[in-house]
Amino acid sequence: MTEPASIRAAPLVRRPLPILLGIAAFACATAAGGAPWAHSKGFTPLFDGKTLKGWKGDMTLWSVKDGAITGGFDAPRKDMTFLVHDGSYSNFELHFKYRFASKDGNSGVQYRSKPRPDVNPYMVEGYQANVVPPDQLVRYGMLYENLGRNEIGLLSEDVEIGRDSGGKLTRKIKGSVNPVGTLLADYRPYPQWNDYVVIAYGNRLIHAINGKLALIATDNDPARLKSGQFALQLDPFLALRVEFKDIEVKRLTAEPSIAGRFVTKAGPPETTSEIPKRPAKPPQ
Repeated sequence: MTEPASIRAAPLVRRPLPILLGIAAFACATAAGGAPWAHSKGFTPLFDGKTLKGWKGDMTLWSVKDGAITGGFDAPRKDMTFLVHDGSYSNFELHFKYRFASKDGNSGVQYRSKPRPDVNPYMVEGYQANVVPPDQLVRYGMLYENLGRNEIGLLSEDVEIGRDSGGKLTRKIKGSVNPVGTLLADYRPYPQWNDYVVIAYGNRLIHAINGKLALIATDNDPARLKSGQFALQLDPFLALRVEFKDIEVKRLTAEPSIAGRFVTKAGPPETTSEIPKRPAKPPQ
């Protein structure tokens, strides 16, 4: 096809070398999987996309590959381990993406957690936003407390957590924030990424996955942790490979409204105060 004269006659523009290098770098980033990630307004990245600066852990198990924090092992291990971030946060909104590069997986993102070197060098206790495939059913996206109260908020729940007069843990399920089946069906298998949001303000804890509200917990237990560190978990009981990226946080000075932010379809409870048994281990 003959080019229009206006294009044929266009003068050669000599761009400065720094601009040319910038264009080339952007083109390479796009070819490698999209434009460079820009963090949300008001948020601070916890991961620079290149190194594990600001994180501590067993570096034989953790690395950075293709712009993501990658952790895992090829055979089950004896001990759980974490990659622990240096900072301490109380009231915040956290964003991250995750996916499993292995067939099965069990991980999590700890928050308001404290180190427990008495257990092992990279152990923490505190809240966890559970990171698992949907075969874990109501444990998908649940609120867990490592080395503490264990399962305290299950997928779909609007739950109040407390203690009775005898000091026993109580879970009052007020309703569901979305149908369990809807939340599980929205899981994105590899190579797609799942978007996770965790909001913690005072005793109010919120998890949302892939744009849908996953649970709301009101923790009235006086023994709850009120601040602490973030950490990424590797569960020891199965071979796994988990990846995290686009990790960012915003400190909160006032309780945020989530009205209209996440898809929600409130309904009656789909769970009970009793914690169900863990699903059978998926076939290897």
